Amino acid sequence: MKVGATSTSLPAVKSAFEANYACMGITCADVGNLYNADANTFFTGISQCVDTSPLNLDRIAGYLPGTNVVDHSLIDLDQKAIEEQIKVGTAESFNVARKIYEEGGHSKSFAEITLDTALVNPVNKGTSVIGESADGAWVYGSVMADYESNTRDIKVQYTVDADNSRVCYVGGLPSDKVDTSGCLMEVGSITISGQGAFNYQANNQGYNKNARAIQGFSTAAQSKMYEDCPGCPYKDFKQYYDYYGEFDYANKWILAAAQGSSTSFKNGNADFTSYDFIGRGEAFKKGTAYMSVWMYVIRELEDAIDDCNVECTFDCNEDAVHAWDEAVAFYAGSEEGSDGSGDGALLYSLADKRCANFGTCGAGGDSVEGVAKTNLDIYAQFAAGQMNLNLGKQ
Repeated sequence: MKVGATSTSLPAVKSAFEANYACMGITCADVGNLYNADANTFFTGISQCVDTSPLNLDRIAGYLPGTNVVDHSLIDLDQKAIEEQIKVGTAESFNVARKIYEEGGHSKSFAEITLDTALVNPVNKGTSVIGESADGAWVYGSVMADYESNTRDIKVQYTVDADNSRVCYVGGLPSDKVDTSGCLMEVGSITISGQGAFNYQANNQGYNKNARAIQGFSTAAQSKMYEDCPGCPYKDFKQYYDYYGEFDYANKWILAAAQGSSTSFKNGNADFTSYDFIGRGEAFKKGTAYMSVWMYVIRELEDAIDDCNVECTFDCNEDAVHAWDEAVAFYAGSEEGSDGSGDGALLYSLADKRCANFGTCGAGGDSVEGVAKTNLDIYAQFAAGQMNLNLGKQ
């Protein structure tokens, strides 16, 4: 379709428009279908719009991701699990909370297994794997790294179900919170795509682990936010590093609160030795959400800009969009639902709670009820940023 065209095809034009909905951050439900008011019905001969978003992804509190970041969003379940243990308010529960903080439990779950026979050919990261759980259900996953031939020890990352009906939640969780319904059985057989079937056994007792935990957001900051990125050092992180004098300032704050000790920052020290469990718990859980997760959200946005191929507009900025989507997943988590009406534990939920405290809810930022103006504003920027990345604009 163009100005001056000698002919046009309605279905082709319609399809061309609809193919761009995902990168614009909208869906068919948002646009609807062409309605004939005179006939009081939809126009005939025009097919109902069907969303073409990758993997039929659900919105994250209103944001439509262009890539699959369901697994990333599960980090909020770690935050909730930490808060549950903090609420118990005992030395033992604080140790459990710290273990979840350090080892995770819900996001990027994987199994460490040893094959009975070595790989004959190399296997690439992301290669599909199928196995079985202890009760005989299918378990789906992928190889976590590139492996050379003759390798026996491998890691298999679990694929997250769309409905999370079968999951592998282990990591640092207490025994009563562990869910192995979606874990590979301890001894069994897997099929690696393009390689065939292999018998295996778990190579240690705690073979189900997590490669993503809230602690890692801070302990990896030196590399990911200050030294080893194209845009390093990132402006926001550098301000905090310059103030505290520690790359993992958030981690040091959280551990001090968890164990009742003191920090040794250049500025802004905190001594938790005289605090009770209530005071330490507030510092612990606020540190994980406001200090660690928040800075990592910013890191993912910066990473998306680093990854953007400027002026490239066709199938070349998926990495940039994925990083941007990850930022939204870490900002809201998995519990907010598609419209933001859920019960989350990360920044989206905290913004809504604080707006009620300070009267900054609603589009005008002058109410004590509704969605935080901060969330409304930042979600508009999330959608605009994703569209710009798809267009090759930073």
